[in-house]
Parts: sequence; structure tokens; C-alpha cells
Amino acid sequence: MRWKVYTPLLLLVLALSFYATSAAASDWDPVTDTEKAMKVNPIDPGAGAVVLFKRGRIDVIEQTSLFWSTRMQTYVRIKIFNDAGRDSANVSVQAFKDVRLSKIEGRTILPSGEIIPLDSSKVFTGKAYQSGKKFAILQTSFTFPSVVPGAIIEYQVEQTQDWFYPSPWIFDTENIGTLDSSLQVTIGPRLGMSQYPLDTTANKISIQHSETVQGSQFNFSVKNLRPIQSEPYSLPFRDLATMILFTPRQLGFGGDVYPLIMKWDDVGTEVTREFNEMQKNDKMARDKAKELAGNLPDTRKKAETLYKYLQQNIASSDLAGVGLGRTADEAMSSKRANPDEVNALLVFMLKEVKVDAELVLVATQNWQTLIRGFPNFSQFSRIVTRINFKDGPVFADPADPGASFGELPWFDRGVLGLAVKGSKVQEAMIPAGSPEDNISSMKVTVQVRKDWTAEGDAEVELKGSEAIELRDDLIDMSPEKTEKTLIDFFGYGHSEAEVSQISHPEFRDSSQPLVLKAHLKETLTNELGPGELLLNPWMDDQYERPLFKAMARHSAVKFNNPEKRVSTSTWQLAPEIKVEQLPKDVKVENDLGGFSHSCAQNGNAVTCTRTYYLKKTFLQTNVEYLNAKKFFDEIAKNDQEVMVLKGQ
Repeated sequence: MRWKVYTPLLLLVLALSFYATSAAASDWDPVTDTEKAMKVNPIDPGAGAVVLFKRGRIDVIEQTSLFWSTRMQTYVRIKIFNDAGRDSANVSVQAFKDVRLSKIEGRTILPSGEIIPLDSSKVFTGKAYQSGKKFAILQTSFTFPSVVPGAIIEYQVEQTQDWFYPSPWIFDTENIGTLDSSLQVTIGPRLGMSQYPLDTTANKISIQHSETVQGSQFNFSVKNLRPIQSEPYSLPFRDLATMILFTPRQLGFGGDVYPLIMKWDDVGTEVTREFNEMQKNDKMARDKAKELAGNLPDTRKKAETLYKYLQQNIASSDLAGVGLGRTADEAMSSKRANPDEVNALLVFMLKEVKVDAELVLVATQNWQTLIRGFPNFSQFSRIVTRINFKDGPVFADPADPGASFGELPWFDRGVLGLAVKGSKVQEAMIPAGSPEDNISSMKVTVQVRKDWTAEGDAEVELKGSEAIELRDDLIDMSPEKTEKTLIDFFGYGHSEAEVSQISHPEFRDSSQPLVLKAHLKETLTNELGPGELLLNPWMDDQYERPLFKAMARHSAVKFNNPEKRVSTSTWQLAPEIKVEQLPKDVKVENDLGGFSHSCAQNGNAVTCTRTYYLKKTFLQTNVEYLNAKKFFDEIAKNDQEVMVLKGQ
């Protein structure tokens, strides 16, 4: 079994403060003459800094009979070469929700030799949001003092977990190259641990194995890791990094050997055990399920009702990492839970009213790709729900307050899930969807007067991922901040635009269509000459496209999801205004997507329509990237086309 410790953020901060005052100082390696004299990064010339070494140690030890603990220690030393490298002094240490941070120490070594310790009061712990809303891990951040070119910074971190499920070890450091990265792993003598190296063709992990009194010892090392570049729409850092996954396979006890995780079904068995433990205190959840949905005749209506109740009444912590740590009624009474617990509540309550459903483990798109050949808990970042209706399965996630029933945020789509069915798991592919599943449509009707003042109404309807993200942004905002956000939304980047009469649905009710309306007023000022005006009829759409400037990529391109954007603007011109020129019609289609726009005049009214859609979401080669860059460059060029108007 696994022991779960979900440490509140406050306790982590207190633990750090306690450690700073009570723990002994770390042992630091001497700084060598070679490190002091180093002027440039040997593997990435021109870079602002380099990791001289990153050393890890993981000890999985049986403290007493069947009480195991995992201790992870990290020691990092970085050389700063120039002002650009000073960004490396801002450090973040991230961890799953069941990892306790017990120690952080650091220091700056100036070129003069002066040593400045890290101030423990400048260490902050909170949530670190990854790309995408409603997905977080715990993060501890700190900044080294007095960092100048030529300085060396170094820090040591210690983290602990109860039981024997070590978190993955990553040899890389984000955005910076590493000269030497190593890991020593010691496994207690009564535990068999599988260790799966995820190296690359360029970065091969060397492995040494020996037996010691403490147990099996493994030494892993990698040299000259080039920096993983931060590029627009790149793959998650964990997909590109050199790393090792751990899975406990066998446990010795009383002269026998017991299998732990030998195959994916064993993962299902463990999740089912936790799910059953969750139901040991479940009266409140059972009663609420029967009260809300027990008498509803339709299974879909039952599911939607329970989904809506949990979504609006149980706040999600958003913390990543799979694990069910509390009973059903504990989660219900506290009105706050981890995302996996919220989904487990939904499955449990659905079963109570005779609706077939199961938990689905997923490695989300913004985390890492599931390695199917290696059964392992730590690959998963979230649990969602699959509801099995007669006309087909529906995936849902009540932990996301902005997601309508049957819709998922982009990072939960297009991934392989593992549905837990008792002691078995079943592959459950979550569809990425089509452009029609993620639509943004805008309709604007504007009157343009002879003094070039423009006034009209706008309506925007969002469906799918963009709707979920906007709801997530607005749900907890104050009315005043919501008003300002929507004014900016309808202002399309025009600071002089007046936005009024804003209307919108209740954001907490995700079952309502997300339709936003506003009244707009603006004086048009883009003059060509006396009495002439240039009018861009595409409104804000020219800002809704990728910007690819580089001619070469370091990593593949991964768009969030297929999407479609349609805008229609009608311009009712005053009789004194004449149309001198309309934008030419454009239509582009390829395997990536499509783009078109056109304008038509009927009397004094001009109607312009722009359509963009993306259907291919993964570009693996530089040729594909360059073709995509050409496609988006062409869209950008055509989005600059304007109507030419002249006052008579």
C-alpha cells in the first residue's frame, strides 16, 4: 500500500522556517580553480550561464518493519558568465503534492571569493501553474542575492516521501546547459525497484550497479546536456528531458516475495484499493447522490446533475499527481479536494444511482507523454471520469469549474488514458476533437458616420477549450475586475474604444452557452489622407495566430487543439461615405488548416467574413515547421488588408 501525505502550503512554509533555524549547515564542495577561471559555456558558447554539476541522491530505505521512506537530495552548482545569465539566479523547485520539502540552502560565491548565504526569508512556496489552466504542482521559489558576471551560485534541496514510490529524476535544468549530471540511488535489500532510463540519441545515460550493506546501489550519469530551448508551442519539458522513472516491483517480507507493480493491471489494483478506502466513510456522499439524482429517470440527466453539483460545490486544489488520500465524506464536508478526489466522488456517486462510470488515469498534454511500456504511477498527472452511456462513452472532469459536461480542457484531450476497472486497466483514448469542437464566433454590426465615429454591437460565442479557459479566468473574479477584463476583451486592443452594456451568462454555470455581448463606440483614426480612411474589418482576429519568427526549431511543434475561428462584421456606412477599395478575396487550404476572408458590398453596407481553422496539431520536422510558418505569415499579411473609405 501507499501512505499519502498531502501537506498544506502553510505547513511547507513553516517547515522551511523551522529548518532554517534548526538544521545544520550543508557541506559544500570546494570551488575549483577551473570553475573560477571558466569564462564561456563550452557546450553552448554565448550562453549566459551553465550548470557545472547537478547531483542527486535517492535513498529508499525501510526505517522499521514495513515503514519505508524515500529521501531525495539535490545539489546544483551554476556559473554565471554575463548579465543574461543572471536569470539563472531565480530558481524554482517543483514537486508532486505528496512530496515534503524539508531543506533548502544556497549561497552566492562572488568573483572576489566573498560568500553570501541565501536568505531563508526569501524562500516562497506556492502553486506553479503549467501551460494551461487548472493544473498545478507545488513550487518553492528563491532568488540568489548579489549575482554578478563571474559569480557561482549553488543550492542543496532535500525532499521526502513516505513509502517507496520515488518521483522521477530529471538530469536537465530548464533553459540552461549542464556539464555533468549524476544520480546515486540506493534501494533497501527487501525491495525490488525497476528503473527506466529515458535518454536520447545525444544524451546517453551511463549506469553502474553494485550491492552494499544498505541494499542495491545504482549510479547514473550524463555529461554535456545542451539546453532545452523554450520555444513557442514546444513539447513539455519532461518530454524533452533526460530522466529516470522508478517503479517498485517486488517486496520481500517474512521469507516470501510479494509482487507490487509488474504490469499496468497492478496500477489499476492499487487505484481501486485507494478508491475502496475512500468509501469507508461515505454516508454523506451516498445520501447526497440519492437526494440529487436518485429519482431522475434518465442516466444522462443523473450524470449531469451530479457533475454540476460537484463542480459548483467542491473546490479543486488543481494539484497534479494521482492519489486518493481522504474518505468521500471528508472531501464532501471540507468542500475542497484534489482533482482526483473530485473525480472519484463523481464516480462513486454515479455508481450509487446506477450509472456506469470509472476513473481514467491520464498524463496530460502539458505534463509528459505516457510511456506505455513501463507501468508506473508517477507518469500520471490527473484522474478524469469516463461515463458509459448506451450511445457511447463521455469523458468529464468536474474538478475544472469552467468545463461543460462532456467537455475537457485542451490538456486532457488527445491523450491515452487508462480506465480502471477493478484489478484491470483498459486503454481509453480521449479524442483530441475537431475544429468544430473548439469554435470562436464573432458577429459585429457597426454604423460608421460621416465624422468617422463608429458605433454598434458585438456578440461573441465560445465553445470548447477557449470557453473553458475564459470561464476559469473569470469565475472567481470580483464584479469590478470582471467588468474591466471584458472591456479589454471587447476593446480589441484599442485603448480609445468605449465598451458598454456588457452582458454574459453566470460563469459558474458551465451548462449555459458562453455568449458575450457588448455595445461599442469608437472614433476611427487610421487616415490615408484628407477625407480618406483605412478600415481593418477583421477586428481582433489578426492577433489570434501563432507567431513563428525563427527559421529553425530545436523541438517539435505541438498546438493545444484543433480549432476554428469565424468573424463576421457588417459596416453600415453613412450616405456621405464611399467605398474606394475592398480587400481582395483570399482562400488558403492545406493539410495544416485553412484561412479565407472576403468582403461584399450591398448599397451602403459592407459585410466581411474571416474564417481560420487548424486541424493538424503536431509538427515533427523542420520542413513541417517552415511550411506552418509560411502559412501563418500569409495569414498575417492578408490580415493587414483594409477597406479604403472616402468621405464625399
